[in-house]
Amino acid sequence: MSDLDSDQPLVYRHGRGSDAAHRRDAALYARLLEDHAALKRESEPLPNGIRAWTTSENPELVRVLQAHVTGMEERFAQGRAIRSWDPLFSALFEYRDALTVTYRNLPDGVETVMTADDPKLVELIQCNDVTLHQFVRHGAEASKHRSPVPDWVLAAYGEAPPGD
Repeated sequence: MSDLDSDQPLVYRHGRGSDAAHRRDAALYARLLEDHAALKRESEPLPNGIRAWTTSENPELVRVLQAHVTGMEERFAQGRAIRSWDPLFSALFEYRDALTVTYRNLPDGVETVMTADDPKLVELIQCNDVTLHQFVRHGAEASKHRSPVPDWVLAAYGEAPPGD
């Protein structure tokens, strides 16, 4: 059973968007999950974070990916969380001011570098990398589950099912 199939209502720690920008971002995300098999993600650990490349041979999907990244960059800058029912994403948005994130469009996708000075936040970044790999590998099925998180995030948010 996925977290989204639980009898418990989801708790959105940072609200739930319903404006035009949120609907646009959700549509882009859904398209990437739907066409996940046409995406490729590689990453390399850095001492203070990760460098990752998400690419596709499909030019239309590259445009969708780049638009998604632009939307997420804007949401991150504005503190407009996504998946705030998921402790990983809640923590990423709560600690966003302590993270350095850079994006670079490539002809076939996007390069992302995410770093932090705090070793605890480096753990968080690494869990985010694992989660994004899962989205690329498994698509919508992976998006139904909570993301892996460091123990300190579990301690802060608890281990109760969504809604508790």
